Amino acid sequence: MTTTMMTVAKVLAVVCCAVSMADAIEYYSVDGVFGGTKGVKGASLICSYNNTDDSQNLTIEWYKNGEQLLSNSNYTITNITNPEHGVSNLTIKVVGKNDYGQLYSCIFKPNGTKKDLTLYALPIVQIERHGEKSKTVTEGNHLDLDCTVTGYPLPNVTWSHEDSNVDLTDKQNVTSASNVSVSLGLNVEKMNMSDRGNFVCKATNFFQDAVHAKNDTILVRVKDRLAPLWPFLGIMAEIIILAVIIGVYEFRRAKQKRLEEQKDANEQAVLTGITPRQDSPNVRQRKT
Repeated sequence: MTTTMMTVAKVLAVVCCAVSMADAIEYYSVDGVFGGTKGVKGASLICSYNNTDDSQNLTIEWYKNGEQLLSNSNYTITNITNPEHGVSNLTIKVVGKNDYGQLYSCIFKPNGTKKDLTLYALPIVQIERHGEKSKTVTEGNHLDLDCTVTGYPLPNVTWSHEDSNVDLTDKQNVTSASNVSVSLGLNVEKMNMSDRGNFVCKATNFFQDAVHAKNDTILVRVKDRLAPLWPFLGIMAEIIILAVIIGVYEFRRAKQKRLEEQKDANEQAVLTGITPRQDSPNVRQRKT
């Protein structure tokens, strides 16, 4: 059984041959693996036997935590048996958290030999986003994130910053936990511009002699604390620039008007014989 994501995970228990019914059944198993994606809905558990003593037919019954299972809306049991060989398949149509770590058993009748099988679950990691793909906080404000993880055995969960080696251990706190689920919060009291980047929630658990890891990532943007002022400052700068342009234009226009009026006055003086300095009290006007 590989630990890659699958739509149906299988559990196999094989009963081998022996010389008499008293010790006729030996077995080994590969325990169930499922989970890892929301698309994984079911699991299939299989028990089979080879019987060398054909004096009595064997049948297989399924139990969950000691309670017998029958085919219903969530379980389907399929048996193919004969005196020499038999296979029983228990299909769990929809696997939920209530199935994680539960004890499933196949019991061979009439001698009562039992094989216990445990369902393990790869970690499923989800950061609470509240409908947002990323999160934005203002510089100097606090950051609150929450990550929910399910799996069996119960995964170990940690927060980290993808772009730095900052230890976030003292900023983590468990907000809820059970034997198959844990929620780990992250609280950063004061965000700096350098804290911008991807925050990663990573979960790991161990079974079948292997470590299984999954993670989820969210981008956190840090906004300049003066950011709300920039639009206002931009408008004020535009007004000032516009006022300067208008002032310069009006000054030049007035100056040009004065120069033109002076020029016209000089030309009129030449034509009439009046000296240009008409404002002087010593200048007499010639009468014609």
